[in-house]
Amino acid sequence: MKKRIPFGGLASMTLLALLTLLTITPGTSFAAPAQEAWEENPADAAAQGDKWGFNTGLGASLRTSEYKGIDSLGSPLPLIGYEGKWLYLRGLDGGVHVYRDHYQEFNIQLSYLPQNFYASWSDNSRMKRLDDRYSTLMAGLNYTLRTPYGQASATVSTDTLGVNNGIKADVAYAYPVRFENVMIAPTVGVQWTDTNYNDYYYSISSSESRASGFKEYSPESAFSPYAGLTMRVILTEDWSAVANAKALFLGNEITDSPMVERTTTYSFSAGLLYAF
Repeated sequence: MKKRIPFGGLASMTLLALLTLLTITPGTSFAAPAQEAWEENPADAAAQGDKWGFNTGLGASLRTSEYKGIDSLGSPLPLIGYEGKWLYLRGLDGGVHVYRDHYQEFNIQLSYLPQNFYASWSDNSRMKRLDDRYSTLMAGLNYTLRTPYGQASATVSTDTLGVNNGIKADVAYAYPVRFENVMIAPTVGVQWTDTNYNDYYYSISSSESRASGFKEYSPESAFSPYAGLTMRVILTEDWSAVANAKALFLGNEITDSPMVERTTTYSFSAGLLYAF
């Protein structure tokens, strides 16, 4: 079953979807490896925009769900971005540059967390008796370092609305590679979610256990590694296509939950951007 969720699959834009929109010319060769691209323009080599200012566009997204009885979640995807001297907006993330140069940046950041569970969406009769779990707004710090050997980033954030009262941290490494007019950035990373976060999204309380028949469950913190691939294709001076695919390998404290039936989730999305 496929369910639609507002802003739901805003997780990242996907290579698979992009390849349905474009055909890359056969025989295209590397114009520059990551080091040469970095030396030429570090910000662009790190998959940042070629232009300062606004980007807007439209795309679509799809992600699989870890919860029982919900196969996939999809939605249209409005794409809005802004890069300025002090402020930025990158999809679900926006914030203030505390410090920024060609090689590193340190930001104070607000992020929309699309994680949620709506019991009525599940095909599983017992899951329908559980409580809903909601999205929230996270606030935190982000640091990025760009070198000739790739890009490393770290983010730590906490719930600002009192929804999950949790903390989420993410560390990632990407190695951008440039073709003639294409940038591809394979990425590996790991996210850590604390006990409060996992308890809100994956626990089974005593009342829920009585109503659903699931065993009570209270998870601890968890590490969930992931791998992804991001692509950006320059179509014209103003237009570009972007895509991303990501596989998230859920930690044991999450997959041991009676609510969860998949150990890996996948997200795919793609779209067209106009820069001005």
